[in-house]
Amino acid sequence: SGMIMATSALLASNPNPTDAEIDSNITNICRCGSYPRVRRAIRSLANA
Repeated sequence: SGMIMATSALLASNPNPTDAEIDSNITNICRCGSYPRVRRAIRSLANA
């Protein structure tokens, strides 16, 4: 849920973030390797 809240705040302040901005926003350490999918989902939301 931390990623969701951080993403919500990011998109509220920056509706079209770059990949670098998305990466710096995702600060939760995750070993599942899902960051590329999370990044795609955030870009999808930004373009909605």
